Amino acid sequence: MNERLYIDCNATVGRRGPKDAETPYETEVLLEEMEWCGIQGALLAHALGREYDPVYSNRLLLRELKKSPRFHGVWSVMPHHTGEMPPPRDVVKEMYDHGIHAAKMSPRLHHYFFNEDTCGELLSALEEAGILLLLEGGAMYGPDILDPSNQVVLSDLDAILAHHPQLNVLLLNSRWEATRYLHTLMTKYPRLHLDFSNHQANRALEVYAGWFGSKRLLFGTGALDKSPGAAKAFVDYCTLPEEDKRLIAGGNLARLLKLDAMPGPFRKMRISDPILTDAREGLPLHDTLVIDAHAHIAHEGAVGVGFMHQPFSDAPSMVERAKLMGISQMHISSWLAVWADSENGNEITYRAMKQFPRFYRGYAALQPQYVKDWKREIAKVHGKYRMAGLKPYHPRTDIPYNDPAWTTWFEYGNRHRMYTLLHPSPNFGAELNDLLPKYPDMTFILAHQGGSFKEARRGIEFAQRFPNVYLEITLTAATYRVIEFMVKHVGAERVLFGTDQPMRDPIPQFGWMAYAHCTPEEKRKMFGLNMRKITQRVRW
Repeated sequence: MNERLYIDCNATVGRRGPKDAETPYETEVLLEEMEWCGIQGALLAHALGREYDPVYSNRLLLRELKKSPRFHGVWSVMPHHTGEMPPPRDVVKEMYDHGIHAAKMSPRLHHYFFNEDTCGELLSALEEAGILLLLEGGAMYGPDILDPSNQVVLSDLDAILAHHPQLNVLLLNSRWEATRYLHTLMTKYPRLHLDFSNHQANRALEVYAGWFGSKRLLFGTGALDKSPGAAKAFVDYCTLPEEDKRLIAGGNLARLLKLDAMPGPFRKMRISDPILTDAREGLPLHDTLVIDAHAHIAHEGAVGVGFMHQPFSDAPSMVERAKLMGISQMHISSWLAVWADSENGNEITYRAMKQFPRFYRGYAALQPQYVKDWKREIAKVHGKYRMAGLKPYHPRTDIPYNDPAWTTWFEYGNRHRMYTLLHPSPNFGAELNDLLPKYPDMTFILAHQGGSFKEARRGIEFAQRFPNVYLEITLTAATYRVIEFMVKHVGAERVLFGTDQPMRDPIPQFGWMAYAHCTPEEKRKMFGLNMRKITQRVRW
């Protein structure tokens, strides 16, 4: 069978600011990672196209494109009215002269209206020439999450597409909360395409392919900020037919870029890591214990959870998804329990534990505002329900973790050597400094420490000072090389695999760790052995 060929629709190189010291930016690093992951080509943008000047950055881009025939360029463009860019037809000619068939606009970051008056002439020229237009947008509740300075407002995009029905648009870096907006737009505009590097909604590829077909879905990584392996695994492990996977992996982008030929495969790599071997083949891990230390669950038959579309998020659906990767155990708190109603939410978790007793382990979620009798509540969730984890959740209780309101519960958890999963709070460091010395026998799992190098540094500081602190990785950011960074500073023994599913699909989180540049022994500890030790410490 011919190898499935991947062309990344969302890769960026070049200096930018602000940038963490650990974040790579060199084209050479991208090429090495592409070979490591088995990604044969990439649509390449230069960071200065959005952060400095399009014309200047395009000259730098041409220099980077010469480093490998595996790259295809993205031209940075903007309206010409202020004299900063050539007239649209000259821009198109310049692009064709350099063999470039994709353009990118950053209206909000560059401070111009994304409307017909300002952009109509440029968009008409791109439309007439059949050039693919890349835009960033589609975050939570519209434009104001992630990078608010650069997110295209979806209502503006709606108006633009109505004026330019033949314009092919690729929406980059949208998020799972935008699904209800995107369903409307993609239904109206058949030339609107979607990149999934950031849109890691549960079963997103299968769901969108069911709605709109696979020809409008594109593989993108968000490199070098994000892990390319996370994005590649999303395609490799999804349950779509092989023909659809080939289109998403590279066929759709090749069509939009009018490529004469697909990029050739890399030379055969010698891989001594069985985890990486299985991941590259899209197979469940066969010799590795995989425990998801941080997951959630919704009510039976759930399709949405209020403010976002969240299908296949009940107990049987999540077990089915987990089997694709070889996840054998999952530690869950219900979405309802942490979000609004801990009493009914804990019952959802308990029902899942009873239905799949070998698979689900429970985090109890309690909200001090509603607890009238701590002894009674603790007896129910830990005694009757046998939940060994504690899940206080600051974003929805708004109570600091070192507030006396939590004391009775934390004291119980400490006596029984239980484990608690803490989502960062605004004053997280100070709260941890109070808590950790008080409860030395309870394991503290710090959630989302892989979300950024800044977050990882704070977690590393506490893990180095306190032996009962563990760092859990999960977040949509899937930060490139941050797992390796944590392992370097605290050892693989203190890092945990988690997915936060079903708000985000577990596959990219799995791929992020499977493709990490760590030894197989280190990966096995992080994937499951560490969490097993934590659970074995619990004293009932």
